[in-house]
Amino acid sequence: MQSLNNTLIDYGGAITDARGNIWTITAGGQVAINGAPDPGTANVTHLAYANGLVWQENSNNLWWSKASPSAPWDPPYGTPAVPVTIYPSPDDSVLGAPTPASQSAITDQSANQWTIANGQVVVNGIADPTTANVIQLAYVGGQIWQENSQGLWWYKTAPADGWNGGYGIASSPIGSTYYVANNPYDQATIEVGQVAVQEPTTPPNALAAVVTAGFVADGTPIGISASGAEIIVDGDSSLTNGATLTLLGAYRTPGPIYSATENNGAMTLSGSTAHLGALSGTGSIDASSRSSLDIQTSSVGETIRLQSSHLTIGGQGGLGAGAGPAGGMSFLASITMDDSPSSGITLANTLATRMVLNETGGSLQEVVLYNGATEVADLKISGPAQVYAEQQMAGSTPYVELVTQPVPYGLPATVQS
Repeated sequence: MQSLNNTLIDYGGAITDARGNIWTITAGGQVAINGAPDPGTANVTHLAYANGLVWQENSNNLWWSKASPSAPWDPPYGTPAVPVTIYPSPDDSVLGAPTPASQSAITDQSANQWTIANGQVVVNGIADPTTANVIQLAYVGGQIWQENSQGLWWYKTAPADGWNGGYGIASSPIGSTYYVANNPYDQATIEVGQVAVQEPTTPPNALAAVVTAGFVADGTPIGISASGAEIIVDGDSSLTNGATLTLLGAYRTPGPIYSATENNGAMTLSGSTAHLGALSGTGSIDASSRSSLDIQTSSVGETIRLQSSHLTIGGQGGLGAGAGPAGGMSFLASITMDDSPSSGITLANTLATRMVLNETGGSLQEVVLYNGATEVADLKISGPAQVYAEQQMAGSTPYVELVTQPVPYGLPATVQS
């Protein structure tokens, strides 16, 4: 049966022309017609069938065609014009090293398939022996870029080209937008530049981690929909003038779950909002001018400073103060607050009956909340002269507000030195 118009194949496929001839690609990269190799062909990557002509493409991304087995290939020196419709990967596509046997790949404008296996670049199923320790590919401006484990980049346009970049380029070609080329279940890691937009949604389970140089936004919403991947921030971030950073891990009813976030840089917020999941790392978060932080939990190592700003701990996955899990017993970051009436902390899904303030030398160092005899929160808070706690409800969900100004129905407090 004659192949359909606009058919494109690579090694392993076959095209049948109008006269019943079968065209394939040999393991040695030659065109074969009815099983007989054409000695005038070499380095063939694809065959195409368009408007009654059979086309061959070589590793230089050049095309030749003929109408019958005995006809010459034309034009004599090839053409870069692609004879069939190809759907390349979006510009700024990023591919982390996929799992073995994965079909994840970047498709360029000439239909070449680029992927990673055993630390090497693989093009149309053939490993490039000049590459090693490859951790990532990117498709930017029609060029394929490879990154090795030392963070160095090289690039080329066609499979037959040599890699450009000398001893390696230290700067990443990936801009503020990227598209994940990994399929689900790859659990790959990608490294991107500074994020300044809301990135497209990641396929579920495609990534284990996204490593970014930081987040920057001025009055705009930005973030990553990571579908369960951890977000690692290895540079500084700046959110100003009403910017909103959302690191989304999963959609849930009635509210979202935010991504686990390792912040190793200095994140500053001015009049802005950040939604994070479980926080870790060795960085800092400085919130001012009525900023809002929403963080599920935090490990030791991170530091948080609130200046006329608010922090919500726990919840997530719910509405208001949150119907999700409490976070006060696993929030180990150091928190510094000023005495502003706008500074405060909400402990979502927390029921408390009393508070203990631990002081050293007359300065507050720790706030511990109890529900009866059960400890429900232990926060390393310093800075304000006094902290007050008030039990409140959001529907049927309890939460506690910690503020620096007296409240009408404050929890009884004990000071320990």
